[in-house]
Amino acid sequence: MNRSGYYFDLADAPMPRFELLSPEKYNRFTVQTSRGCPHLCEFCASSVLLTPKYSVKPVEKVIAEIRRIKSICEHPFIEFADDNSFAARAHYKKLLAALRDEHVKWFTEADISIADDPELLDLMRESGCRQVLIGLESPTVAGLNGIEIRQNWKLKRQPSYLAAVRFIQSRGITVNGCFIFGMDGQTPAIFDDVVRFAEQAGLYDVQVTVMTAFPGTPLYDRLEREGRLTEKRNWRKCTLFDVNYRPTHMTARELELGMIDMARRLYEPAFVESRRRTFKSRMRDDEN
Repeated sequence: MNRSGYYFDLADAPMPRFELLSPEKYNRFTVQTSRGCPHLCEFCASSVLLTPKYSVKPVEKVIAEIRRIKSICEHPFIEFADDNSFAARAHYKKLLAALRDEHVKWFTEADISIADDPELLDLMRESGCRQVLIGLESPTVAGLNGIEIRQNWKLKRQPSYLAAVRFIQSRGITVNGCFIFGMDGQTPAIFDDVVRFAEQAGLYDVQVTVMTAFPGTPLYDRLEREGRLTEKRNWRKCTLFDVNYRPTHMTARELELGMIDMARRLYEPAFVESRRRTFKSRMRDDEN
């Protein structure tokens, strides 16, 4: 529940002053098409602190913003600054149909359920989607139990992760898979698990972070009750890479060193290139 109780209707959002920007200084421009997320993950601040419910911006307003951007940059790359695009499926299919005529390339964040809808994926590709960031959190069940508070949604979806990532990428959309380390139940084996999953899925990009208890989130409240926070309300430790709590199945030092070693393996140039070759190869196979 949104703690401020404040809801803003995106239909009332003013047109951003894009003309004040120097387009040569930016490699992307942001447009917000929705706010909030239907899921309630205990670590996530957006659904708890920013809005009491999921809301979308009218299609015509989104297209107007994109056209304003195009007035200062002929071929912009757009980032939809949403917490979870496509949650309102019918709305987004209308938006993507309109977006096809704008000839822009774009990126956004979504959940793994987009793999259930081939029509949506085709519309995404046809309208210029180049990549989608998906919060997988863990490639195994370790750590996922209870992370989504309402329905344990991510734990239920975990068995389909590998096939879903492969299917999304087979439609010509690269996936940036996001993983969180230090969640309750994870052991040091999680570092090898993620590297293995990235290889098996052919993940085009990978994002890794330490579980972070932002003040105001259910995660912070729980760790505070359990006496596991090492420095209460220390915003300087809310970097997504600092360990500010006591993990359950490894030490803080094991978590830190495991992250460093895993990152070296994940981002080793040869491994990155191998995953990207896999994406291109599967695309060719799909086209044939």
